[in-house]
Amino acid sequence: MNPLNHVAIIMDGNGRWGLKNKKSRNEGHKEGLKTVEQIIKETIKHKIKYLTLYAFSTENWKRPKNEIDYLFKLLENFLINKITDLNKQNIKLKIIGEKKFSKKLNNLINISEKKTYKNSGLQINLALNYGSKKEILSALKKLIKKNQTISEQNLEKYLDTSGIPEPDILIRT
Repeated sequence: MNPLNHVAIIMDGNGRWGLKNKKSRNEGHKEGLKTVEQIIKETIKHKIKYLTLYAFSTENWKRPKNEIDYLFKLLENFLINKITDLNKQNIKLKIIGEKKFSKKLNNLINISEKKTYKNSGLQINLALNYGSKKEILSALKKLIKKNQTISEQNLEKYLDTSGIPEPDILIRT
């Protein structure tokens, strides 16, 4: 049995990598996506059950609009071109974070999650527009609205990460 059940990766530095290698920040993001595809293959190979990719935090909205647009276009293209392959590989895609994107991207995300919902192989948790403080605040508001006692167990039920085990390893790229 693999001792690693859940690997989480904070995807950071792709834009800086692009500039350092005399390319654009967007080229760095494009290369980062290629790395993600390789990570998915290795995760499957090593029979890791959960892979969390922290791809776009709530703080990333401060980036230039053209960079944000490029990142979401990369994601759109990935979902259009790869979701069928992920589904065939029994991979489940779960988005964590607040889904406030373009109508087209929200639609692609919803279709992708529904298409892979019943898959039981690797679960990829893609953190988009995600911030841990925002997640906790949202969960607390739900607890209060439902008039439930504030406890760790009750809070867990309302987190985006509910039902996902804690990572065994966290990598910052």
